[in-house]
Amino acid sequence: MTLRVFLLSFILLSSSSHAWSIKATTAYTVFYKKDNNDSNQYHANILLTWRIENSSMHFKKNADNKFEGEVICFLRWSNDTAIVKQETFIIKSNPKASLQEAIDEAIADQYEYNFPEGYYELEFALFEKDYKEQLYQYVDTVTVAAPKMAAPFLSGIQLLDTFVRATSAPTIYDRKGYIDIPLTNNYLGENRYVICYYYELYNAHKSVKNSAPLKISSYISWKPYAAPVPLFEKVDTIQPCQYIQSFHKVFPLEELKSGNYYLNIVLSDKNNTVLEQKTLFFQRYNKNVVAAAQPKIYNDSLKNKDDTATTHILDLSNTFVGKYTASQVRSILKMLLLICEPNEGIAINGFLKKPDELYSKFFIYNFWEKRNKFDPNKAWLEYTERIKEVNRLFKGAGQSGYETDRGRVYIQYGKPNERIIVNNESGALPYEIWQYYSTEKQGQEGVFLFYNPAQSLGGYVLLHATLTGERRNSNWRTLLYSNIVNGSGALDPDSQAEQYVKNR
Repeated sequence: MTLRVFLLSFILLSSSSHAWSIKATTAYTVFYKKDNNDSNQYHANILLTWRIENSSMHFKKNADNKFEGEVICFLRWSNDTAIVKQETFIIKSNPKASLQEAIDEAIADQYEYNFPEGYYELEFALFEKDYKEQLYQYVDTVTVAAPKMAAPFLSGIQLLDTFVRATSAPTIYDRKGYIDIPLTNNYLGENRYVICYYYELYNAHKSVKNSAPLKISSYISWKPYAAPVPLFEKVDTIQPCQYIQSFHKVFPLEELKSGNYYLNIVLSDKNNTVLEQKTLFFQRYNKNVVAAAQPKIYNDSLKNKDDTATTHILDLSNTFVGKYTASQVRSILKMLLLICEPNEGIAINGFLKKPDELYSKFFIYNFWEKRNKFDPNKAWLEYTERIKEVNRLFKGAGQSGYETDRGRVYIQYGKPNERIIVNNESGALPYEIWQYYSTEKQGQEGVFLFYNPAQSLGGYVLLHATLTGERRNSNWRTLLYSNIVNGSGALDPDSQAEQYVKNR
């Protein structure tokens, strides 16, 4: 067991109450470093950071009658075949004379891991020795891409709380002449006036002569790599000079309205050919938008007239999401997965893995205001009626109706034009056929075949569908007529399943 004891005197966490459960935030970014044995090679460097909300900890008096906290940190990295790395640390706060001083000082840490390219499962937990059941958990899948050895490429984007010139004794946050204090969540509240971020460019010197100089465009958009939000774009010209070039950047946020956004970094050559790009989701809450004092760089040729801003939220307590508890918010996020856009789904799955009640509520409000700008509450209520309907029709064993396959299809495609229920066909498991003459989602007819392998109430699952993007199973007969296929007898060519599905 490794002991890491440290103090960050310049980071403050404020809170008005002391909650008895660990609350924390976690973030990671993939960077690259030069190989010590081969200057032409890079290896991936995963930078993992976390930070505890001190008001959620139990501080106790030590032998010197001072308040201190102690948390156990458990980390495990694994891939498809084995555990790659597993560590346990004890993290201690610096003893303080008063409880408030202990609460005001941040407990945070940062680790680096060098792994080859691949996919890794990260399991992370924080807990106090005497309160193991009140632990903080974080699970995520981290992709480590192979470095480009013969062309320029970018690191990931890391959000920073702040960065200052390094003038004091070395800390774990020293980098490229700065002390970079990481921001471990991507919610930027009304008291945060800038977004600070850091990224690296590699192999710029290997750009082709007729493509230099390179350009890096940093901008904020409403969708990944979409048109920039007006006044929120910066373009840097890069003169290739070294293996690794680092960039500390800041965007003022006083003029950015509340909503969901993406921070994009796009690397291109002088001919505007995109060489690589990175994006990072964040959310802004800004109830007092300040008008622009002067114009910033903005390329109007990139402007997409179809892009519209997301919401301006003043006070969540006065909106329809204000009344929901943390568990209800989590259920609502799962409901939204049924109808969300791909980029929204990425955000929702992130919230489900890394719960943040306030952050999730902002997302839910923005989700519905995007669909009904003037009355998001009405859009939400209309959707809840559909959820109530599927919950009534398709409740499964231990599942709400919307979590079942039939409930999901009903929500996404609507009520079928025909619904054929077959419970007593010889040799077949109970099944249902849903026929759609046309769907709004694809504008074409489609058939869904559900069956009940457990022959239990609510145990229906989707076996086969003919619509693009849905589950296709050319061997559906083998599963539906398992008694006949595996025993004696012949399939009935006039069965409902054969008539509707056939070989489609």
